[in-house]
Amino acid sequence: MKQYTIRKRIWITIWTASLFSAFVFIIMTFYLYDKFYIQTQEELLINRGEKLVTIYKADGFSDAFSDSMTYTNELTETKVFLSSVKEDGLGSGKTFLREQDLARLQDGYAISVTRKHPTEDVDILMSAFPLIRNGELDNALILYMELSKISEPFQPIRLMITFLLLLMVVNLLIFGTQIIDTIIQPLIQMKRASQVYAKGDFSHRIPIYYDDEIGELAETLNRMAESLGLVEEQRKEFLANVSHELRTPLSYIRGYTEMLQDPSLDEKTKAQYYDIIENETERLQRLVNDLLDLAQLERDSYPMTKEPVVYSQVLEDVLYRFEPIAQAKGVAIETDLDFDLIILGDHDRLEQVVGNLLDNALRYTEAGKAIHVKTFSEEGYAITEIRDEGRGIPREDLDKLTERFYRVNKSRTREDGGTGLGLAIAKHIMERHGGSIHFASEVSQGTTVTLGLPLLPDDEFDI
Repeated sequence: MKQYTIRKRIWITIWTASLFSAFVFIIMTFYLYDKFYIQTQEELLINRGEKLVTIYKADGFSDAFSDSMTYTNELTETKVFLSSVKEDGLGSGKTFLREQDLARLQDGYAISVTRKHPTEDVDILMSAFPLIRNGELDNALILYMELSKISEPFQPIRLMITFLLLLMVVNLLIFGTQIIDTIIQPLIQMKRASQVYAKGDFSHRIPIYYDDEIGELAETLNRMAESLGLVEEQRKEFLANVSHELRTPLSYIRGYTEMLQDPSLDEKTKAQYYDIIENETERLQRLVNDLLDLAQLERDSYPMTKEPVVYSQVLEDVLYRFEPIAQAKGVAIETDLDFDLIILGDHDRLEQVVGNLLDNALRYTEAGKAIHVKTFSEEGYAITEIRDEGRGIPREDLDKLTERFYRVNKSRTREDGGTGLGLAIAKHIMERHGGSIHFASEVSQGTTVTLGLPLLPDDEFDI
């Protein structure tokens, strides 16, 4: 169970970082005030006191000393006075100095402290200096300034800091909301889209507002939905095609089997029915075998045994089997084969490819015309061209020929033969060999199929 949504986490991160920054900023401000400004004022206080002590040591209680004290009192924020130690033990400084302070002064040390004003409710920064005469403590020179006057220059800064903090809070509310909407809203839309996709509706598209990572993710999901939609359409079409292809032979087998149960049938009719059932059974078997082959090829589990093969010998073996069929139909097969082409491949699977292509060429080539088969090498590839003089294929159908169950003739007549899977299987076999298959055709001008397979380098085989 989720405890924090992304929205809450972003807000927590923003506020935590902001409060931490504000805290550090405030601490640094007071640190600067305490460590630098007050320290500077303390050094200034000590410096003024040392100057007065220097004048006292030179001239005693002279006019110069008196004038310096008057100047300090009237023209600076520092207050200065003398406390006579000999007359009353501590003199007028008894309310400013304490016993431990007097002890340090008697030892000849100056003191500098921050404490409460003895008669006023203010904090002061005080420095006291011993005035020594004839080796004894005669008077104490006391200088002090109110801390409130020291902090006065910092009041505008504090107001500025307060204003900046308030401005930062407002900016956080505005820009934080905008940032969250920029990030969270697209994610929410993606979540809703994924729920729609999970129900099988791949037509929904996520709107793209920004050209950033979030926009790229949305675009990727849209492309995925488009691909899934295409796959779903192909799946439905595949199931429909399989159902159609299986239903036809099964219907024939069932129908003629039922008719064979009629005792009034003569032997000649029964023999015809048996032939039909046998043909449909063979057709059904070819369809199932092709489906299994295609499924294995798509999962890369199709068994293949690759070895050095004389490529043109593969074609010659297939042509040998098709020659009687071509002669019976009145179609000539003209060949121009290069027997120096050596490839690494599975002999049986390559025969399957060439056999399928020759079977298609013979099916759509009329009597009195020819099929031309040629092999040659080109840029490290063994090239095969199978060109017929048949009816040709419309240009818009060429790119779809290797799709499962795709037929140029949409009527799917049994006379057209084939399962509609041969070219799809041929394409996968060629790809498993690192090769390619390409179709070129013009209506009424025939079709040319070009196969390309990598040649085996000379140093990898020994003739």
